Amino acid sequence: MNKPLMVEIKGVQFRNKGAYLMLLACLDGLKSLPDYQLVLSPGPNLPYPERARLGAWQKLAFRRKGLDLTGLIAKLPAALQRLFKRYGMVTERDVDIVLEASGFAYGDQWPLQFLQNTAKEVKRFSEAGKPFIFMPQAFGPFASEQSKAAMRTIIQHARLIFVRDPVSLSHLQSCVNPLPASVVLTPDFTVGLSPVSNEEVPAIPKPYVALIPNSKVVSKYNHADAEAMRASYVGAFAAAADKLTVLGYQVVLVNHEGREDAELCAEIAKLSPCGLVQIDNPLAVKAFIGGAELVISSRFHGAVNALSQGVPCIATSWSHKYHAMMSDFAMADFCVEDLSPDSLCLAIDLLLANKTDILPQLAERAGQLKQANQHMWQLLQQHLLPARVG
Repeated sequence: MNKPLMVEIKGVQFRNKGAYLMLLACLDGLKSLPDYQLVLSPGPNLPYPERARLGAWQKLAFRRKGLDLTGLIAKLPAALQRLFKRYGMVTERDVDIVLEASGFAYGDQWPLQFLQNTAKEVKRFSEAGKPFIFMPQAFGPFASEQSKAAMRTIIQHARLIFVRDPVSLSHLQSCVNPLPASVVLTPDFTVGLSPVSNEEVPAIPKPYVALIPNSKVVSKYNHADAEAMRASYVGAFAAAADKLTVLGYQVVLVNHEGREDAELCAEIAKLSPCGLVQIDNPLAVKAFIGGAELVISSRFHGAVNALSQGVPCIATSWSHKYHAMMSDFAMADFCVEDLSPDSLCLAIDLLLANKTDILPQLAERAGQLKQANQHMWQLLQQHLLPARVG
């Protein structure tokens, strides 16, 4: 009798709704493995009580900047590892499969050390004959030779790399060309998740519009002129809220992450009379977004939540992944890259004027993307079966 597969899901968390949705999408896709056991690593946004509710083993890992002891911990004596298991803890050696679902964490925007540490980990799994699989996500760019070298190691040793968009694919091609067959272009994999309307979903008078801001767009980490950008960003969202209110919509701000987004929502609400919704369950958030007439989102999965349910959406972009995602849904004309009150209000006018034509096309594209997700899981499961046998 085969022992249950230990499947670690990396790059996910409970605070960011998009990352939580990717965790749920992984769990949904793994239902074909009824005997698998979940492994999660501790983290500030992966607190123990919530990990425990999922029945997850806790992975012993230590990674701080250039110091990564995770591989060494896996070499501790077997007797000590058995002791750890009594307390619900496992090491890298116990993990049979890794599903990496960060969404967007590999490129020059992020610390080089993170990329290099991941490259070493992927290589260790490859040498142990264990699948390390990157779930659909964005990649790049990779400008330095160091980042290219680390990404080359990942491409050469990962069992599968699902790439979410053509721009990300080209960034990987800048590291290895031609790319191996293990690199596969496939869309975001949360589109098929079913919304859940529970007691958290407020009863908002219809018709309502959901506005979903994103603190990353105006963070000091990403932008040198963040303070000026923040004022402009808040002003654009407030102008859109004013316009939609005049048109007869109830405008509601949706916090799709945590404290930073809540602060941004509060700043917008000071300039325009908006409601504010804070829902913890990501599938309940999806249900609320699905009830909107229109969504304006700077959060990637806020936009996916809308479009996958046939709700027209305007996305404000800070990365190539937004335009690619909107193109998947045939909504590229409604990806606003140069955000201002005028550009956002113009997009609203354009969308409302064409909504009748947009809706059937959007429903068709959403269906096609859900079918692509099924094909992705079928390919992935072909690589899980050998792990089960082994």
